[in-house]
Amino acid sequence: MADPTVEYKEDETINEKCGHAFKMITGILTFTTYSNTTTSGVGLDLSQQIPTDVHMVIIEPKGGFVPVYDYENKRIKVYEAGADGGALDECTDSTDLSSAMVDTRFIAFGK
Repeated sequence: MADPTVEYKEDETINEKCGHAFKMITGILTFTTYSNTTTSGVGLDLSQQIPTDVHMVIIEPKGGFVPVYDYENKRIKVYEAGADGGALDECTDSTDLSSAMVDTRFIAFGK
């Protein structure tokens, strides 16, 4: 699985300190095929933009899919509702997200 394409929205990003040395970045993700094998999820390493500590990443749900950032592994896990009526399930391996999650916006905070 390839990591999503990331386009940082520099004109919409506050790169200056926001008090307490916090930064905020925004961007757009374009997903392809999802992998939930050994790596579980797709990579999103924000250490170039937020070098010390990523405190919060919010990724918009889109097309019935709910992306959740895994802070420890710097990856995005994507969940969907199964037909079982239970909690959301991680997408199955090789799920095609390219049309459902194109131009998915995100915002991240940290220092």
